[in-house]
Amino acid sequence: METNIADRVALRWYDEKKQGVAEVHYAQYAQDLRRFVAFLRAEYGDVRGKRVAILARNSYQYVICMYGTVIAGAVAVPLNLGKDWDAISYELGLTEPVCILQDGEFAEREPALAETYGSILKPMDVFAAYEPAEDVTEVEDLSVLAFIMFTSGTTGRSKGVMLSQKNLFSAMPAFLDPFDDVKKYMGWNTDEFSSLSTLPMFHISAMTSLVSWSITGHSINLCNNLKYFYRDLGAMHSEVMAVVPVLLKSIYSDVMKGRRDRLNGLCVLTCGAAMFDPKILSDMMEKGFFVAQMYGLTETCGDGAWNSSQEAKYLTSVGHVDLSCEYKLDDGELCMRGDPIMLGYYKDPEGTAEVIDADGWFHTGDIARVEEDGYMYLTGRKKNVIILDSGENVNPEELEKLLVPCADIQECIVKEKNKKICALIYCDPAKQETVKEFVTGVNRGLPLYKRMVTEFSAQPLPRNAMGKLLR
Repeated sequence: METNIADRVALRWYDEKKQGVAEVHYAQYAQDLRRFVAFLRAEYGDVRGKRVAILARNSYQYVICMYGTVIAGAVAVPLNLGKDWDAISYELGLTEPVCILQDGEFAEREPALAETYGSILKPMDVFAAYEPAEDVTEVEDLSVLAFIMFTSGTTGRSKGVMLSQKNLFSAMPAFLDPFDDVKKYMGWNTDEFSSLSTLPMFHISAMTSLVSWSITGHSINLCNNLKYFYRDLGAMHSEVMAVVPVLLKSIYSDVMKGRRDRLNGLCVLTCGAAMFDPKILSDMMEKGFFVAQMYGLTETCGDGAWNSSQEAKYLTSVGHVDLSCEYKLDDGELCMRGDPIMLGYYKDPEGTAEVIDADGWFHTGDIARVEEDGYMYLTGRKKNVIILDSGENVNPEELEKLLVPCADIQECIVKEKNKKICALIYCDPAKQETVKEFVTGVNRGLPLYKRMVTEFSAQPLPRNAMGKLLR
């Protein structure tokens, strides 16, 4: 790192105190990683296999703490700042960290953190006073545990997904190869680019993309709060960004209203983690954006499939499966096997056995189909399939996609209620009649057993800590 790309900018962020952009070059980045290794060794001796929890907002210090932990041979446990104390307490109790690195955000909201774990709480910049460790060597066995990433937990307790460095490195090509298509379509040099990181670091896509892009010498611009998205984007030129639906809608609105200057050169969007409106994607492509869609799970280290085609006919596909894994469909369920697949669930052999069979196939829980041209389409989650009294199976996600084009629907889920297919919708009360008419129009094109009754919610629909709708 220090030899080849030492003078390149590694990370940038908006410094609130200085009211301006701060940046660190790769040479300094490498030295700070060594400082963190020195801190762990001085405080805890041989840290191999010991857990180090991180409970904080995105920051330069977060990056140092997470990857410094892994370089030292310890296990990084990034935790979701948005969860409540009950969930965080469970995850800390399960992983038993030697220390908890935190920025005060969660502790201020939940005093129980300091009351319970005060003796092992450490500030995020704890490494700054240490001299860089000189004898930092690569971990000998890349297959050992390096990360515990907790799932979002749509039902019950979240699971600790065990990942190794081998998992991480095996997934990296899926985050790098699509840029060959960017180079072809956009005509710009992808050997050097800057990306704006808005996803929290406890999210697998944020973790894997940051490692992939920093190892290849690209610059990462950190945004720790979507409230300041436009400020940060304006202050830090970024060509690339991973987006979630709510952010894409905001960007789309700017583009369609002729306010593209607010985006400060942003031109490549990677979309994942949720369902996207094909019309928005199509319109963005027509406006000159390169749009790539991705599919991956925490259990697959974010690897799975990438759709970097810019053809309209593939807008609803997650793309071609990544060649680093084997794939098969088992009664419609997508299964994967290969190096990116997790080691298992932490302290949960029964849960692991439920999803990884004796032949090493990981059962994703996603229902999919693969067309003759190799493009894969997801049609729903196996656990969400509604089985009617008639014996017919209904994938609620398939119906939800049909409701996405209605701009008046803010949120919706499809579920079974009183033996009927029910679309539970949150929208402006003044728009309810318009929404009903839209659902009626959708129903006309559906077989009788799939037709939906409409029910409205007076409040936004409940979500988990990662923002996914709860069923």
